[in-house]
Amino acid sequence: MPGVTIPYEAFPGSIGVLPGLKEVESWKKREADLAAAGGVVLTPDPGFALPADICAENGKHKDDCLRTIPPRENGGNMDVQQMQVGTKIIFPCFIDGCGLFAGDVHYAQGDGEVSGTAIEMGAIVKVRTKILKRKGKKMVMPATKGNDEIRDIEPTKFYQTVGIPLKDAGTELEYYKYLGGEKITNLSNLSESLTLAARHALLQMIDYIVDEYGLSREQAYILCSVAVDLRVGQVVDIPNYVITAVLNLDVFDKNRN
Repeated sequence: MPGVTIPYEAFPGSIGVLPGLKEVESWKKREADLAAAGGVVLTPDPGFALPADICAENGKHKDDCLRTIPPRENGGNMDVQQMQVGTKIIFPCFIDGCGLFAGDVHYAQGDGEVSGTAIEMGAIVKVRTKILKRKGKKMVMPATKGNDEIRDIEPTKFYQTVGIPLKDAGTELEYYKYLGGEKITNLSNLSESLTLAARHALLQMIDYIVDEYGLSREQAYILCSVAVDLRVGQVVDIPNYVITAVLNLDVFDKNRN
């Protein structure tokens, strides 16, 4: 992408621990219930699944192999950029030995990973582990503890757009269809929708990048996935909750000269 340099801020997009059989059964049921209601869910699919002897079409447990795209209580594909080198990520353990795993390392990613991918890279991940006895019973999700790692990945210059739950009347939103989305198709303002507010902020940011820096809309969208952070502004001022999109202006070479 001409005139753009993305800073190195690597972290594991996927990191977690293995679930037990109880967790697998529970998560399968709730995801099947959501699918039955019309929600967008990735249910077990043996096609090209690995390891083949367990999860593929002739696998012993093909119906029990959870998809690894969505994160769950065990962590997994969380894609949280604040999990930088130096932070401590705390997990509940579900099986003996915990089964820690890490991968899908990202060279850089904005909060939101809005185009569906970050800058992916190969990596060797080194971790140190410590057992926190009896702490897992009080946890419902992984947690991260750190020091100045968040400050270190903040931009020194930025441009911010503000989004509220607005859209063009008649625009159909796929992610609301399972809730009876036809009711809201002709509305231009929804109530308390962070998803729509994020869309609103992102569309404005894409317009800004195209107009200000001459990138195509596709290039701007890709750039947003690695250099724009979506942040919650407020969740109290009904009906218009606020999501902001924060662009790191330092990624543009001309801003550093």
